[in-house]
Amino acid sequence: MKKQPFKKQLTHLLAVTVLTASSLGGIALVTNTAVSAATVSTSKIKLNEKDAVKKFHKQFKNVEVDEIQLETKGNKFVYEISGADNQKEYSADIDAKSGKVTNTKSETLENGEQKTNLDLDKAISRKQANKIAEKAAKKGQGQAWTLENDNGTPVWDVEVVNGQKSTEVKVNAQNKKVISVETDD
Repeated sequence: MKKQPFKKQLTHLLAVTVLTASSLGGIALVTNTAVSAATVSTSKIKLNEKDAVKKFHKQFKNVEVDEIQLETKGNKFVYEISGADNQKEYSADIDAKSGKVTNTKSETLENGEQKTNLDLDKAISRKQANKIAEKAAKKGQGQAWTLENDNGTPVWDVEVVNGQKSTEVKVNAQNKKVISVETDD
């Protein structure tokens, strides 16, 4: 149930757009996710990640969270939270403005599959990670965030968008240090 990184989603969307334009006899369709994503205001995010996890736990009691994503879907921000117990993996989409749970699903874990739980009390907030990432990227605004464990360490992966330019910044969610900065032009 691992979700594709923002760059892969963008590449896929652009490829679909080109194929669609070709199949329509060369009619040009202009779609740019980086630009449209940057136009969705982060002021629409009313729910923080801890409150979103509480909503997840109302749906799935006794399930430990292993990943939190926040990104745009359409013209709004949506959390996708996933977690697991000993037998199943669960996920829920939660509107970041209204707090409404819009989609839930569960599936059986594959044999031997293990998840590493997140301890939100030991991780910096999305807002803190965003400030660090925007500073590391030098220009732009955070538009997509993922918190997950990387070799036992909670890491925020922040997609900072500046016009056509997208920068992925990984931030250690415990010590606040920048792990990596990758720019796509």
